[in-house]
Amino acid sequence: MMTHCKVISLICCSALYAAQVHAIELCGNMAQGELIKATASGTEQAFLGETQLSVTPEGTFLFAFSRDAGKQHNLQIATQEGVDNYALDVKPTKWDIQKINGVSPRKVEPTDSDLRKINKEREDLHRALAHHTETSFWQTGFIMPVKGRTSGNFGGQRIMNGKPKSPHQGMDIAAPEGTEVHASSDGIVTLSKGEYFYTGNVVVIDHGQNLSTIYAHLKDTTVKKGDKVKQGDIIGHVGKTGRATGPHLHWGASINNTRFQPLSLLKLGDNSFCSNL
Repeated sequence: MMTHCKVISLICCSALYAAQVHAIELCGNMAQGELIKATASGTEQAFLGETQLSVTPEGTFLFAFSRDAGKQHNLQIATQEGVDNYALDVKPTKWDIQKINGVSPRKVEPTDSDLRKINKEREDLHRALAHHTETSFWQTGFIMPVKGRTSGNFGGQRIMNGKPKSPHQGMDIAAPEGTEVHASSDGIVTLSKGEYFYTGNVVVIDHGQNLSTIYAHLKDTTVKKGDKVKQGDIIGHVGKTGRATGPHLHWGASINNTRFQPLSLLKLGDNSFCSNL
């Protein structure tokens, strides 16, 4: 098969080589922690590096850059006519650092008993995020799951009681305890359980094409595993379960086991973030 090479930088894209076989539309911010939607008619397979991406019959696929993604990634698109390779230039993102004191020492330095619970929590969450459905529920679009003040940003690193912790894998939205939490888009519930050590009561929703959203620290859940939900359905209420210093919702997003900034989900239908090759 013929192979063609192009280079894409920033939100807009440019080609180093004049030869172009297939038009491709990319929507999103080419930066660390961001979600990208791509459409190329006739696409049969797509890969970001070694990761195979799920493709719709229309040739649309999603991928994200992790918080610590490198500067350049290879996107490969295969059609009946050949294979196109694109070198994607990824911009760095400046991350927030938060200092939080007064956290229970047990939450900062878990005991052996806690570690066993944490391992079970990670296994359950990994299994839920690995759930795969071909239905592209995400095409409904996304909304914020709750209204409130942003109290923690994706990618920020928290220093708890003076000890640096792992970077934050979602965004925190502060709201009164008991506030309704809504499904941000259509999908299938793959986890509704608690109370876990870190996430407390948590719900995970599969939106198709290996894209999931996570809702943690809930006071309670109103859905169960296997339920189909519609955008806006109530799935639980804001709480402070798990490792939380006050009532808030931790809203996370994952695709192909890559966590990314959930706010980028809100831009999926915004054509002002799109460019064509």
